[in-house]
Amino acid sequence: MLVLSLVFYKERAFFMDAGFQLFNLINEEAIQIYHYRFVTGIPQILPYFLLKLGAPLWTLAMGFSAAYILFHLLVYHLLVKYLKNDLLGWVLIFLFTLISFDTFYHMQSEFYIGLSLLLLTFGIVLYDPALRKGWQWALMLPLMVSVGFSHKLSLIFFLFLWLFFGLKIKGLKHWRYLSFLGAFVVIAAVKSVYFTNWYEAAKQIDFRNNWETYFPNFHTIPANLIFLKRCLLYYYMLPLLLLAVSVFYFMKKEWLKPGLMWAFSLGFLLLYNISDPQAQYRFYSEVTYLPLSIFVAVPFLFDVVPAFQHKKIGRYTGGLFAGLMVLRLATIAWNHQTFDRLFHWIETETERSEVLSTNRFLLKKENAPMDTVIMEWGVPFTAMHLSAMKNPQAARTLLILPDFEKYRDLLGEDHYFLSPFKAIEIEDLNEKYYDPGPGRYVEIKD
Repeated sequence: MLVLSLVFYKERAFFMDAGFQLFNLINEEAIQIYHYRFVTGIPQILPYFLLKLGAPLWTLAMGFSAAYILFHLLVYHLLVKYLKNDLLGWVLIFLFTLISFDTFYHMQSEFYIGLSLLLLTFGIVLYDPALRKGWQWALMLPLMVSVGFSHKLSLIFFLFLWLFFGLKIKGLKHWRYLSFLGAFVVIAAVKSVYFTNWYEAAKQIDFRNNWETYFPNFHTIPANLIFLKRCLLYYYMLPLLLLAVSVFYFMKKEWLKPGLMWAFSLGFLLLYNISDPQAQYRFYSEVTYLPLSIFVAVPFLFDVVPAFQHKKIGRYTGGLFAGLMVLRLATIAWNHQTFDRLFHWIETETERSEVLSTNRFLLKKENAPMDTVIMEWGVPFTAMHLSAMKNPQAARTLLILPDFEKYRDLLGEDHYFLSPFKAIEIEDLNEKYYDPGPGRYVEIKD
C-alpha cells in the first residue's frame, strides 16, 4: 500500500478533501484541522516539514500521500512488534483492504485515523487484560480522547470491540474494564455536547429529517438497494466473510457473538443509510461503509482462523491471506482509472488557456459530465495542483457551480482565486507553488 501511495500520489493527494487540505496547508503554511478532529494533524507533519524545507509541489504531494500509509504502518508496527498482537494487526490490514475501492484515493478521513488508534487502544488492553499497569492507562486515555474526537461514529466501534473482547476473554471481567467503557462514553459525550460545530450540527438535522421521512418504512430507503448492488460489484468480500463467519458460529452452536456481529453490521448500515438515503456518491458512502470490515474481521481473525490453526487446512492460511491481499491490492490499483479520468478531463478543459486567453475558467454544473467530475467542489483545487506541478506560473483553475451569482461582482476582477467557499486574493497564495498572475474568469460554454 505504501508503494501504491507513491505511484498514485496525485490521485490521492489532489482529490477532493485532500487536495483542499494540501492547498490550504501550502498557502497558510499551517497544519489543517477541521471540526475539532485534531488527529488529522498527525499525517500532515511530513508534508508540513517538506514545505518548510522548500520541497517542490510533487514532493509535497507524494509526502502527503505516503504520510497516511506511514501512520497506519506505525500503528501496525506497535500492535505486532510491541503489543504482540498479530491478529489486531490483521484487523488493521483488513480494515484498509477488505472492501476498499475508492477510499484508498479518498485518503484523509479522520475517521480512518481514529479507527486505527482505536485498534491500538484495544491492543494495549489485550496486552495485559488485568489493566493494573499504570502505563496502560497513561497511554489509553490520550488515545481514547483522540479516537473520541476523530468522529462521533467511533463510539459504535468502541462498543463492538468492548463487547466482543469482553465475551471472549475471561480476564476482562472486572471493574477496570467497565471503567474503560465509562471513560470513553464520557469522552464521546463531551465531544458531542461541547465540540459539535456547524458541519456536524447540519448532519444531525439531515438525519432527523430523513428519519421522519422514512420512519417506520426504513426498508424503502434507496441506499439499502444501492449498497447491495455495490456489494456485488465492489464490496464482495464483506458478504462472503459475513456468511463464512456466520456458518462457523452456527456449526459451533454459538449465538451471542454472531448476534453481536449481525446487530452491529445491520444497525450501523441502517444508521448511515438514514443519514445518506440516496448514497449518490460512491466514494463518499464508502468512507462510512469501510469500517463495516471490523464487524466481520474481528470474529473471523479471533475465532475462525485460530479454530483451524492446528488442522490440515490451517497450513494454507498464509497462502489464502496472501492471495486475498494480491486480489485486493490489484483491485485498488486498477481503480486509479476512476480518478485519472477526472484529472484528464480537468487538464483538457483548462488547456483552453491559449484560445480564451485566461487561466481561470467557469463552467455551469449542468454542462459538466458529473459521472466523471464525481463531486464538483474539489475541482478548483485539483486543477490548480495539476497545472502548477509543471510550473507555478502555469497554474490554472476551474470553478463549477450551478450559477455564478455568488461572485457576480468579482468576475470582472483579475486578482482572485474563486472556490465554492470563498474568494482568495492572488497575493495571498504561496507564489512559490501557485503564481497564476492576473487573469479574469471566463465561462466555458461549449
